[in-house]
Amino acid sequence: MKIQCPNCNEPSELTFEVDWHSYACPNCQTLYYKESGNYQKQTNFLRKTTAPISLYIGQQGVIEGVLWEVGGVCIKYPITENIGWQEYTLYSKSGEVCYLSEYNGFWTLSKEIENDGTFNMREGYGFTYKDSFYQIFHNSRYRTSYAAGFFDHQLPETGVAKDFISPPKGLLLEQGANQELSVYEARFVPEAEMEAAFPDKPFLNRYGPGMLEPFGTNLNNFWSVLATVGGLVIFIQIFLAGFYPSYPVMSEYVVLPDSVAEVTHLSPSFTCTDRTAPVQIKMSAPVDNSWAAVDFCLVNEATKEERFGSVDVAYYHGYEGGESWSEGDMSPSIKICGVEPGPYHLVMQIAKQPNSPNIKSLRYEVFARASTMFNMLWALGLLLVSALIMVLWKSHFDHERWMKSDFPPASDEEE
Repeated sequence: MKIQCPNCNEPSELTFEVDWHSYACPNCQTLYYKESGNYQKQTNFLRKTTAPISLYIGQQGVIEGVLWEVGGVCIKYPITENIGWQEYTLYSKSGEVCYLSEYNGFWTLSKEIENDGTFNMREGYGFTYKDSFYQIFHNSRYRTSYAAGFFDHQLPETGVAKDFISPPKGLLLEQGANQELSVYEARFVPEAEMEAAFPDKPFLNRYGPGMLEPFGTNLNNFWSVLATVGGLVIFIQIFLAGFYPSYPVMSEYVVLPDSVAEVTHLSPSFTCTDRTAPVQIKMSAPVDNSWAAVDFCLVNEATKEERFGSVDVAYYHGYEGGESWSEGDMSPSIKICGVEPGPYHLVMQIAKQPNSPNIKSLRYEVFARASTMFNMLWALGLLLVSALIMVLWKSHFDHERWMKSDFPPASDEEE
């Protein structure tokens, strides 16, 4: 299809035949309306633009499996702002029409839908459409500052635009000076999709979240992965504790005479078998408002590796203010993680509270392959932190998006 501008004789040509209602000459910016097959010239409306145009008239690209051709481009500015959006009218060979809009480097694809009375410019908060709620994001009067090419509607000089969003989808309402309301169903177009459709065009950089840009992580998939990993961690913990129970390898008493301030004790040898696992050492003594302290060294007799630790056996109780209280433990224990299979013995230094004749001995027990909750709790804690980071990141993303809206959160307005 080819048209020659009556004003400057400059031709404009498209591959596809289109049913146009407005034509703006790319050369002289004269605007024409078509009525009964005749041109009607409109002057003092359009001017040349210095803004970079991303797509040119006649350019073709494939979106959603359909070959589209850029038939027209216009730039609209909110009356109170200096930053506008570019709107490209795309035509298919079969006569379909859709619209690509670019604002601040973000792209939106929209198609006009029939208004059955559901949509109106008076609605101030939002609409429910196809089981999704669309919240108002922009409400502004605009002016058309530039146009070139073929348009399937009468191009308005001024109008009102309202945008309602449910990312990555949107509902766009526009009403021109003739009071005719147009409603468009829109979706976010990822940068990769634009580059695939128009591979020979460099696109503008993006700044911050776009109006319809979805959060970078699919939260439903993310929560599913977290739940699966968490369940797997718990299952492994139960499996190991159930099929590989701990077993005793040592049980001894150490005599604690009153005449000695500290007792050195060397345990008999014991063997840990099967696999690398924690070893649990349990201590107990008849402490009563008294204490006993144990410093020990677990010695690998084959490698001479030494693992050190200490345990306090202490228990205190009494009455204060008419209420009983207690603290400490008469039978504490300690776990040493990552103990390899092999022969071992303990070297212990044991002290007790002076003048405590009731503490005559200390009993200790050693259990190999002791189960531990540490690894499970560490893994679940890491998953919990990941979930918290994701929630905070999503909250920040939404906050940055709505700060670009004409309707930012009330708390931000108050600040």
